[in-house]
Amino acid sequence: MSLEKKDFYGKEVAAAIKNACDTLGVAQEKLEIEVIETGSTGIFGLIRKKAHIRVQVKPVAEEIGTDLFEVDTFLKAEPKDEIKPEKIKSKPKKPEPVPVAEEKVAEAVQAPVEEKNDTAVQKEKEPEAEVSSESLEIVKTELLQLVELMGFPSTLEVETAGLSVACTLRGEFEENLTGVDGKVLDSLQYILRKIISRKVPERLRISINIGEFRERRLDELKVRAVELATQVKEDGKTQVLPALNPSERRVIHMILQEDKEIRSRSVGDGLFKKILIYKPGKGNRSGGRKRPQSRGRQNKSGAKKKNDA
Repeated sequence: MSLEKKDFYGKEVAAAIKNACDTLGVAQEKLEIEVIETGSTGIFGLIRKKAHIRVQVKPVAEEIGTDLFEVDTFLKAEPKDEIKPEKIKSKPKKPEPVPVAEEKVAEAVQAPVEEKNDTAVQKEKEPEAEVSSESLEIVKTELLQLVELMGFPSTLEVETAGLSVACTLRGEFEENLTGVDGKVLDSLQYILRKIISRKVPERLRISINIGEFRERRLDELKVRAVELATQVKEDGKTQVLPALNPSERRVIHMILQEDKEIRSRSVGDGLFKKILIYKPGKGNRSGGRKRPQSRGRQNKSGAKKKNDA
């Protein structure tokens, strides 16, 4: 069997491994598996990246042959103390060389797989890296400088968890920094993320809040979404939530998916998108084009005129 490495794909790593086993006709424990891409799902499953693995069949024959030779040599070796025939008759012993050989073979085949699994578990248990003090200082300096240049100096509170950095601005200009429906706040957060991505080595997850604005807004959006869902169930008419940022849309979709009588989906382009709330079977024909009936009628009428002529 060829020992060259081959690439396989699937929706998940498990599916890719099954595909490799079926294609190569071997069990999973006989493959050396290298995970290239675990696969990912985009927002609400609209864009999906397949899992990608690279496998190679282990040289099991060589390992098994060596172990069987050692077992066979052990079984055929002469014992140090000579055993008399009479003792063998009185106390017969049943040698079981086959199970011993099978045990050796199983150890030779399964040991590498167990080591790999242990390594994977060890990687999962490794704690997430913490943001460095230098990078955190850059975040603080850049954000305070941004609001200063905007003419809205504020005080800054920062909390960190792993590589997540939560910034909260407070002061007399909170309303100015928030803007209508938080649009100024979202823009400020977007600009800061772009600046920090160029100035620090870590991939930080930065969020900005103005006072308790985001908490209040989410509470209001949840109430509004439930009200619109109730209205949709009563009259069957599709309702629309105004353009929201990705984190707000995710919360609303999670709330509405618990109600089996209605559906929701995001529509629009760019960072901010609207949310449609509708009954199943309605409101889900976006982007459909109507048949050019008028053009067909013109052709038919034109054909009739030509025939009449």
